[in-house]
Amino acid sequence: MAYFDFEKTGICSKTENELKSESFVKIKDGDVSEYKLSLDFGKDVYPTVYSLIWEENQVDMMGFWSSKGYFEKHITADWYMRNEVSRTATGMPVVSIFNKGNENRITIALSDPANATVLSAGVVEEKGNLRFKIDFFPDISPLMSKYEVIVRIDRRKVPFYQSLKDTKSWWSELGFKNCYIPESTRLPTYSAWYSYHQEIDVEAIIEECRHAKELGMDTIIIDDGWQTDDSSRGYAYCGDWKISKKKIPDMKYFVDSIHKLGMKFVIWFSVPYMGLKSENFERFKDMCLKKREHIGASVLDPRYKEVRDFLVDIYTGYVKEYGWDGLKLDFIDSFSPDKTSSTDYEKMDCVSVEEGVSRLLSEVATSLKKINPEFMIEFRQSYVGPIMTQHGNFFRVTDCPGDPMMNRIGCLNLRLMLGGASVHSDMLMWNKNDTPEGVGYQLLACMFGVPQISVRFNDISEEQKRLLKYFLSFWKEHRSAILDGDLEVFDVEANYSMAKSKKDGECVAVLYQSVVYKADGDCVSYVFNSSGKSGVYVESDKEASYEIYSIYGEKQSEGKIGAGVSKLDVDKCGMVKII
Repeated sequence: MAYFDFEKTGICSKTENELKSESFVKIKDGDVSEYKLSLDFGKDVYPTVYSLIWEENQVDMMGFWSSKGYFEKHITADWYMRNEVSRTATGMPVVSIFNKGNENRITIALSDPANATVLSAGVVEEKGNLRFKIDFFPDISPLMSKYEVIVRIDRRKVPFYQSLKDTKSWWSELGFKNCYIPESTRLPTYSAWYSYHQEIDVEAIIEECRHAKELGMDTIIIDDGWQTDDSSRGYAYCGDWKISKKKIPDMKYFVDSIHKLGMKFVIWFSVPYMGLKSENFERFKDMCLKKREHIGASVLDPRYKEVRDFLVDIYTGYVKEYGWDGLKLDFIDSFSPDKTSSTDYEKMDCVSVEEGVSRLLSEVATSLKKINPEFMIEFRQSYVGPIMTQHGNFFRVTDCPGDPMMNRIGCLNLRLMLGGASVHSDMLMWNKNDTPEGVGYQLLACMFGVPQISVRFNDISEEQKRLLKYFLSFWKEHRSAILDGDLEVFDVEANYSMAKSKKDGECVAVLYQSVVYKADGDCVSYVFNSSGKSGVYVESDKEASYEIYSIYGEKQSEGKIGAGVSKLDVDKCGMVKII
C-alpha cells in the first residue's frame, strides 16, 4: 500500500494500484479552488480503490448535505463516515458541509459523474478535525490505462444552497447541460399507481381523469401492471412488454379517450428488468449484469447493442403506434456490475457499464424526441445526476406514500441541485377519513415541486376535493414564481423549517415550523402555514397590508401591520397575503 503526500495541498493519496505516475495539481486558486488528479497506470488495468484524504479544522460546522441524505444531515465519526455514493445512474458527486446559519463551509464536487465514486466525511475524535475522503473506483471498475478528474472545493461563506447551485452551473460548463424541458412536465399530474396499483381498469381510470382534469391535472401516468395479467407485484413478467388484453383491451381507445379530455398520456417501463418468467428471458439471460431472485428478474447489460436496440425498438414502436406522450423509465439505478457480470467483451460494443448506460439513455431519448420534440421522460430519485438530466426532463421524489416530510425534503433537495429541471413530488395519497389539514400538510409539502396526485376521487370527501382544487388552482396561477423563482431554504439541519421562491415581484413561502417570516418590501408575499399550529409571525420593516385566507382559499379578514413582529391569526394550512 502506497501513501503519498502531495506538496502544498495537505491532501494525501492512498492506493494499492501500481502506478506509472500520479499528480495532483491546483489549476484554480481562491475561495473556489480546483485540483486536477491525473493517474497513469502504464497499461490497461481494472483499478481498485484509489483515495484522496485530508483534514479540515472543524470550526463552525453543523451538518452534512448530500443528494441522498434525506432525513440524515448529521456529521458522524471518521470510523463511520457519512458518504455520497454516485455513478451515472445514481447520486451526484457532491457533498456540502454547512453551519447553523445555513452557510457553506466546504462543498466538494467532482467533474466525473459517470464512474463510481464515494465522497465521505467524519470527525477525527483525537483532533477535533473533519476528515474528508474521496474514493475512486470503489467497486468493479471499467478497463482503463489513464484517468483524470477535477476536484472542486468551494469554501465561500455563502448560503450552502448557493454553493450547490454554482456546482450545477459548473457541471453545465463542463458539458452536462439539462435537456429541453417541455411545458407539459410543469403541470400537475395524476398517477394511477397508489390509487390502482396493478389493477388497471380502463373505464375507471378514464373517469378518474375526468375528475382529475376538472380539479386541475393535465397528465395521467399509467404505472406497472399494463404489461401483465399478473397482479402480485414483483417483476417476473417484465421484459416482454406485451399489453395485457384483460386489463387494456384497446390501447388506442384508452389513449384517445385521455387525449379527448385534454390530458397527456405517460406510461411506465422498468428499464433494466428482464423477468425470469418472461418469454424473452432465454434470449437475454446471457446478456444480463446480475440476477435479482428476490424480485424475480435479471438486470439487462447495456454494454450489448442488442439489449439497447431491443429497448429502443419497443419504446419507439409503441409511441408511434399509440401516440403516447411520455414514458416513466424506472429503476435506472439498478444498472451496476457485480462479480457475476459478463466479461465477454468481444460481443459488446463498449466494455464500461457506465458508458453502456449513457449510450442507452442517449439512444432512447434521441429516438423518442425525434418522434415528438415535446416527449416527456420521467426519472426518479436517486437517478438524478448530471448525466441523467441530459436525457430526462422531469424528476420525481422517491416513493414515500403518505409521508409529507419525505416529500418535502425530496422536492427541496431536487430543486437545490437540478438547476431548472422539472421536479415532481412523489404521488400524494391519503386516507378518505383524514382531516382537511392532514391533506393540506401533504399538498404544502410539495409546493415547490410539480404535484402528482394518486387517489380515487369517488373515495375521498367533498372537503378534500375542494381543498385539492383550490391548491392546484393557486399553484398553477403562481407556478412561475414557485418553479422558476430564486429558491431559498432555511434550517437545513431541521429538514427545512421554511422555503420560499421569489420572482417578478411575487414570493410564495411555506412555513413548515413556527418560524418568523420576514416580509419582503419589494414583492407581494403568499405565506402558507404548514407549522401544525394556528398563527403566523410576520416581521416587517414598515407598515404593510395583509389578507388572511382559509385552507380553502376563502378570504377571512384583512388589515395592516406596523414595523416589527406581528402575530396574524392564520389557521393551520391557511395563507396570509402580505402586500
